[in-house]
Amino acid sequence: MSLNQYAAVDREAIWAALFAWFQSQLKTSFVSMGRKHIAPPQLTIADQPAFFQVAGKEIHIPREGRISGVPSKLILRGWLILYVFDKSPAENIGTETTLPETTLNNLLMAIDAAVVPDDVSTGKFTLGGLVTHCWIEGDSDLDPGIFGAQAAAILPINILV
Repeated sequence: MSLNQYAAVDREAIWAALFAWFQSQLKTSFVSMGRKHIAPPQLTIADQPAFFQVAGKEIHIPREGRISGVPSKLILRGWLILYVFDKSPAENIGTETTLPETTLNNLLMAIDAAVVPDDVSTGKFTLGGLVTHCWIEGDSDLDPGIFGAQAAAILPINILV
């Protein structure tokens, strides 16, 4: 990547393309999908399950053998935030038939399936060649409804430009 290419990285186009990809792959799994995070209680029960993609951080890494900082690798980091409301009836402990955790796990599987490699030669998910690699890595925070009927998950998403 030349200096001009690095300076011309269109972050918005990358985040928008990733969101459009998730919309096309997950549209039947979520009632609401957005890039502007809305948390309960503003996010209503009727709006769930909900998916939000939020940008959060950039990491600039100098390439080896070059003058420090010019050009560098760029990693965009963000989060995928999910909300699921447990609409199941009250059930006796140990005899539950419906769990928000089950719904959450199914949504996590759908997200995993959406980021499978699209470049068979490299084994990477590249958003159709727009980026070098896009993947989920790091700690995911999961709340399967520990303190109530609201379940949530936050997954880290990484994009190497």
